[in-house]
Formats: sequence, structure tokens, C-alpha cells
Amino acid sequence: MKKVVIVLLVLLCSSCRRGGDLTTLREGDILFIETTSFQSKFVKLGMMSIWSHCGIAVNTPEGVQIMEADTTVRILPIEKFVDKSVGKKYIIKRPEQQLTQPIDKDKWLGKWYDLKFSFDNDEVYCSELVWLIYKEQGIELCPPIKINEHFMVRLPMMQDALRERGISPEQYAVAPCDLLRAL
Repeated sequence: MKKVVIVLLVLLCSSCRRGGDLTTLREGDILFIETTSFQSKFVKLGMMSIWSHCGIAVNTPEGVQIMEADTTVRILPIEKFVDKSVGKKYIIKRPEQQLTQPIDKDKWLGKWYDLKFSFDNDEVYCSELVWLIYKEQGIELCPPIKINEHFMVRLPMMQDALRERGISPEQYAVAPCDLLRAL
């Protein structure tokens, strides 16, 4: 089974367009990366996607930077965000429907990372942050889906990981791969 998963991930990754011009980023653009965090392996396996983390470009006095949900929501230079990626690989996506208002960074900065991937609390995870920023301006990038609708989440090891974290496979979420597929 492990070999099948690896083959599937290789096939998925080989079809992904990588890169983009970081100098052309503008507020609202979304960067996807693969991290080496503990939960990254579960996100990649469960969602069958190499891209396990994302952030959103925001305007700051220092220029365009990336806002991400890590331990807390924070803003960091684009290069530091990309440096966190395995092999410094990334994908840039610009949604067709653009934001019409500046992002209210102060509303999000300092919020804790949501380890339970829940929409009903004051914490946020990476793709939820991006999704909510767009949703606040009337743009739904993709519909939230039940966690168990991702085929690989049904594997026993994934079910165990969800149980350990107190995550219901029936709860709705938006994974980085959901955003990427929709864009």
C-alpha cells in the first residue's frame, strides 16, 4: 500500500506546475509550498498532494509579504516563506475573482494555529485563513468538504491520526489541495 501511495504522489507532483515569478506577487495571491512539519506528512498523504501549506500575499510598508498561519498567524518576507519549502519549490495562484478591499491583517495577526482544523473557533489553519479572507469579501474560492471525502483519509493510519487530534472525519474543512484544485 505504501508503494501505491508513493507512486500516486509522484504522479500527482509531476503534473503540477511549479514556480512563478515572485516579483509579480500582489495582495491576494496565494503561495503553496511543501513543508517538513510533523503534520505535513499527514496532510500530503491524506489529501494526496505534495503541497501541504499555503499563505497569502499582503501589502505591508516593507512591500508585498506573505501572511501565514503557522504557530500563530504572522507575516514574513516572501523569501523566508519559500525557504520553508522542500527544495524551495512553490506554486503561485492568482484567483480569477480578485479581492476588492485591502486585507485586514490586524484581524488575523496573532491568532493561534488550529490543530483541529475546525471552522467554529477563534483559531485558524493555513488554508482556512486564505479561504476566510476571500469569503469575507463575498468570494468562495471552493466549497468546504468533509474531511473523509478525501480518499486517503480513510486509511487506518489516517483515521488514527484524526482520532488522536480529536478531529471528526465528518467535519468540513478546506485543505491547501482543495484551494489549489479550485484555482
